[in-house]
Amino acid sequence: MAMNCFAFIDVSGVSATDALTTYGPWLVGWLAGWMLLWRLRPLPGVDASPQRPTRRSVAVIIPARDEAAALPVLLPPLLAGSRPGDELVVVDDHSSDSTSTIALRHGARVEHPPDPPDGWLGKPNACWHGAQSSTAEILAFIDADVVPPADLIDRIAAAVTTHDGEVVSVQPWHRPGSWTEHLSLFCNVTALMGVGRFSIIGERVAPRTAFGPVLAIDRNRYEHIGGHAHREVRSRHTEDIAIARQAGSAQLYTGAPDIAFRMYPGGLGDLVRGWTRSLATGARSVRWWAALGTVAWIWSLTAGPTVAWWLYLPSALQVWVLGRRAGAFSPWAAIAYPIPLAVFAWVFVRSAIAVIFGRRVEWKRRQVDAR
Repeated sequence: MAMNCFAFIDVSGVSATDALTTYGPWLVGWLAGWMLLWRLRPLPGVDASPQRPTRRSVAVIIPARDEAAALPVLLPPLLAGSRPGDELVVVDDHSSDSTSTIALRHGARVEHPPDPPDGWLGKPNACWHGAQSSTAEILAFIDADVVPPADLIDRIAAAVTTHDGEVVSVQPWHRPGSWTEHLSLFCNVTALMGVGRFSIIGERVAPRTAFGPVLAIDRNRYEHIGGHAHREVRSRHTEDIAIARQAGSAQLYTGAPDIAFRMYPGGLGDLVRGWTRSLATGARSVRWWAALGTVAWIWSLTAGPTVAWWLYLPSALQVWVLGRRAGAFSPWAAIAYPIPLAVFAWVFVRSAIAVIFGRRVEWKRRQVDAR
């Protein structure tokens, strides 16, 4: 078969050596994409029987700034999955909408933090205030745009108990609600690739990062490392990564198919501002081999079709498969992948410039240093 293949190449005027030189770099990048996002790692389930065992109490802390539209989706499943001793705390971070009213209406307790002190960002300040206002044994910080299953609190408690002293974190499955949200495809995929935990050697990788949308930790461990008040955490856009580094170890999971979120429903402007403030900063935590593999993969997507038009087909198929591991991305987003890829490249460069030159980025009516 190999001889026939070489014969075919020779007939077309291309030797086997020339074919390797021409198509080899594309193949390396294409394979790197598969290897970096080799498998999903869902958060384990728990016993769903009526006689399910008791568990430790959990304080769910939800930092919320102008989240009146998201809370009616987030809070009912969390309330349904709560047990005696659990706490459901919405920290209203100086919202301009009806965040507090909606939270109270859906059974949450509302806390109002003071303005962030000098050297603090808004989200770490809200998370710290929420943690300090609670007493449960486990702290679970959940973003307002998460769409949780009813058993999420049980599953988080079980994972934290199993991995004592470690951060437990989940990157939800992205469910785009508009065409602009599909432009986040490569941002979401590379976020999973960069941690290394879902690669072909994932079981051998000790994560040194975490995901912000769902992050949980034992209270004693949280207080021991200083929590969100630690000087390396309180000033970070990527406070999730900083918390994991202070804890020293993390267990990372993917949300597909039942732990989801919807990112940046406010349109393209929100998407650009949101990823600009965190993309380049988060890239600092990526392991060198994951960074190199990701660059090789992206190169294969851009350079491959310029070498031979038909390489566009396996590249688009790969984008579709890997994209579905990160979210409910449309097949049209994969077919037209140069568009979301261009958006990713633009936002990454924009984010890198903001970090390098210390430019300020606007997010939810606040001007903050991109670093």
